[in-house]
Amino acid sequence: MIGATARAGANRTLLAAILASVMMLFTAFAAAYLERMAARGWSRIALPQILWLTTGLLLASSVTLELARRRGLRIALYLTLALGALFLAGQFAAWLQLRADGVFLPTNPHASFFYLLTAVHGVHVLAGLAALVVARARPAVLGLCAAFWHLMGAVWVYVLFVLAVL
Repeated sequence: MIGATARAGANRTLLAAILASVMMLFTAFAAAYLERMAARGWSRIALPQILWLTTGLLLASSVTLELARRRGLRIALYLTLALGALFLAGQFAAWLQLRADGVFLPTNPHASFFYLLTAVHGVHVLAGLAALVVARARPAVLGLCAAFWHLMGAVWVYVLFVLAVL
């Protein structure tokens, strides 16, 4: 049987590997985006305005998660879960808005990257929500979940920067 200290160390190592993998994945997507953007036929889509609201929701969820982690406020953890779920609902609403505007995955490369990046990020946020649900029953892993969650917030800001500015 593995001791608690060894398990905690193994969990931190696993988290570091996961975080590095996520960062490499989104870095590779950004590199592909920049490469495709430099090619002929590049045109931008208008990003749905709801993305700015969802960004605020995700950033606020990091604040509530820190309240849950540092002060043990259980209600803050539930608020984090709610804000994360609202973020995902807002992302889906952005997809619906694009659909209503006639912008689909194959419309152009920028649209393709938008759908790809937001979908992959959404899957990671969903995984983060699942981890937070587990952390309700296992508070010892809340710090690990928080590290992943905060990275998802930073990755989203990065993705939004890539899609909106570059």
